Amino acid sequence: MLIIKETYEMKINEYESDGNDTLMKVYKKDGSSINAIIDTVDLNKVLEKGIWFARWHKDFNNFLVQTFSEIEIAGKKKKEKISLQSFLLGVHTKVPIKHINGNTLDNRKVNLEVYKQDSFNDYNELNENTIAIILRDKFGRENGKALIDKEDLDRVIETDYCWVSYKTNNKIFAVANTKNGRIYLNEFIMKVPKNTKIHAINLNNLDNRKSNLENKNTSDNEIEK
Repeated sequence: MLIIKETYEMKINEYESDGNDTLMKVYKKDGSSINAIIDTVDLNKVLEKGIWFARWHKDFNNFLVQTFSEIEIAGKKKKEKISLQSFLLGVHTKVPIKHINGNTLDNRKVNLEVYKQDSFNDYNELNENTIAIILRDKFGRENGKALIDKEDLDRVIETDYCWVSYKTNNKIFAVANTKNGRIYLNEFIMKVPKNTKIHAINLNNLDNRKSNLENKNTSDNEIEK
């Protein structure tokens, strides 16, 4: 077992390697520490990058392991905060990365993947008649489910659309963002004509089973949705 301590401005990263995995102790702003995990094969390059710390990230609703990297812009040097997962995958820190098991402190490469926002949707069969389409945010995290009739599954899935959650006027819908504009799942299922909108009978706009959807005519000047 290998234990390394590295000190920087009264802060300490501790690395404890045991086989293929290495635990790294990182510190939060309040001085308390939490443990992250990396592949042992990545230990040397993580050490070479310097001191790592834990900071809360609102988009992930969890802590990320980060450090500062010096970059040069227009001949001027500045410090940029980078995340451990981006560093390990060799991508820009703004590239969305999904932690497969949901643990943002598990940065073993088997747990990391660059998330493509045009990925196809997963789904669960709730019963013999109902399917739940899994909706994800830009980081690949599940943030909702849209219900559809099982008979509509092939049509909903076998498109080039990726269905995501979309909030407008304090209402949440399942939509697909395409080069030709935004498509609402409820409208896609009901095949609505122009100047028609869909009303969810139970007021849950993510319940797109046809028994819950009804057409309502709208005037041209009515605000969409």
